[in-house]
Amino acid sequence: MAVPWEGPASHAAVTPWPAQAVAAEMLDGVKVYGRGVTTVRALDGVTARFFAGQLTAVMGPSGSGKSTLLHCLAGLDRLTSGRALLAGTDLGSLDDRSMTLLRREQVGFIFQAYNLVPTLSAEENIVLPLRLARRKPDREWVQALAALLGIADRLGHRPSELSGGQQQRVATARALVTRPRLVFADEPTGNLDSSSATRLLGQLRAAVDDFHQSVVVVTHDPRVAEYADRALFLADGQVAYTMNEPTSEAVLDLLAGLSRPRPRHAR
Repeated sequence: MAVPWEGPASHAAVTPWPAQAVAAEMLDGVKVYGRGVTTVRALDGVTARFFAGQLTAVMGPSGSGKSTLLHCLAGLDRLTSGRALLAGTDLGSLDDRSMTLLRREQVGFIFQAYNLVPTLSAEENIVLPLRLARRKPDREWVQALAALLGIADRLGHRPSELSGGQQQRVATARALVTRPRLVFADEPTGNLDSSSATRLLGQLRAAVDDFHQSVVVVTHDPRVAEYADRALFLADGQVAYTMNEPTSEAVLDLLAGLSRPRPRHAR
């Protein structure tokens, strides 16, 4: 299902992870929002590992803690208790500046809302992370990514001149341009039509197969299962199930069960 790599061989990969390495993990993670009667326990003792060189889908009903898990793993939010480790670094030990540097060097982000700067061209949006890091963009790599994602002829256009699918592909190129080891995607197919969603999922699969990156996708979309090596299911802020080599049919059955009310003590 992966989109074949057609760019220069010298740009086809990031530094590979060691075999069976853990790209990110959470140990007894708890995240609490609010106080008193407004308290929400978004994560309730989550322990999970995300392995290098894999595409992992994080799934579950609305409000199950999926996005909170991703944000805490990616260093966009901090746990109330427990530990989150990214590329072997305990995020709880980092100050804000060190956290920013780690994210900039190790992580790419793809969000449902695209988060493109409207006054910049597609190419300027793609290279923005490099500019912010005061790194010179590799023109050949940018062109190769644009060709892979099917936006090579749209690089001079601003976001308002692009379709939703094209904007998401620009956001994907922006996530990959720094050659991050780990890519986090939060509901990346939520605003896309079926054709654009299928293309994006193929590109995320290619990031694993061709670029040797690790991808974690938070999603409601059962189609993601067809591209994933592994699926992690959350319910009520807890890990309910894990599934290797998931299929869309198996995922749909499991999600239907998780959507039914469960006693709080159930695991």
